[in-house]
Amino acid sequence: MLRRAGSHLFAQLRGSASDAPQLLAIPSGTRGVQYFDAPNGPAVSQVPIEEEWYNRQRSVVPLLDKVPWIQSDTWIAPNAVVSGDVDIYDQVGIFFGAVVRGDLNKIRIGGCTAILDRAVIHAAKAVPTGLNPATLIGEFVTVEPYCVLRSCRIEPKVILGARTVVCEGAIVETESIVTPGSVVPPARRIPSGELWGGNPIRFIRKLTGHERERVIMDSAEHYVALANMLRVEQLPVGTGWRAVEAYREKQVASKEYQWVNFREQKYLMRLQTEAEAMSKLTQ
Repeated sequence: MLRRAGSHLFAQLRGSASDAPQLLAIPSGTRGVQYFDAPNGPAVSQVPIEEEWYNRQRSVVPLLDKVPWIQSDTWIAPNAVVSGDVDIYDQVGIFFGAVVRGDLNKIRIGGCTAILDRAVIHAAKAVPTGLNPATLIGEFVTVEPYCVLRSCRIEPKVILGARTVVCEGAIVETESIVTPGSVVPPARRIPSGELWGGNPIRFIRKLTGHERERVIMDSAEHYVALANMLRVEQLPVGTGWRAVEAYREKQVASKEYQWVNFREQKYLMRLQTEAEAMSKLTQ
């Protein structure tokens, strides 16, 4: 009986589905479906990644009337983003994937400070504590990878361990260290000369004289030297690539230069190596 009732219900569902109105087919000539085949052409040409020569991402992005203020010796990684009301002082390094977003309030980064990989620094429009909602970072500060700083104050000579979260209104005083993975709650103050850590953060011990005088400074100086080395190696941003591209196309047209797709060649070499290894196994 149960089998008969189940088959009867299934037949009813099939009948109701067949009677339902069908969706209209989208014409193949619309821009949403055939974007790159549109009559007027796309806004950006479709180029395979292996043929892309230049990075189109902008590291410094103005936001309306808010333009980031940076120094000539500041290094910003090609895939990092600095936007809005941001002031960056001497010998600051913004490393790969970091985001400094001053769209709602001001961000200030003091000299010889390192914002390492994937760190996020931003500011709220206002904080419930009534303190200054700007994000202020002093000199010789090391912000390790994956840190998140929001509307806080970091005084000079501080190390923030990796994946540390500093919430609104928090203050980390000078010559202090926060261990990796810590969470500083809103309006919490980390006194000077102490080691704090945990979630939520708590006092661990006092820093030694060597840690206060050398460890913090050595960390900052190490990343400053690394940022300067990367800045020297990085090509300047400009429109000189247009002349290079035109010259390369001229040489290709005159058969004086042959374009070699190294990425494709490496892929074909890997396929050949895998095929040879597979043939040895099957012999």
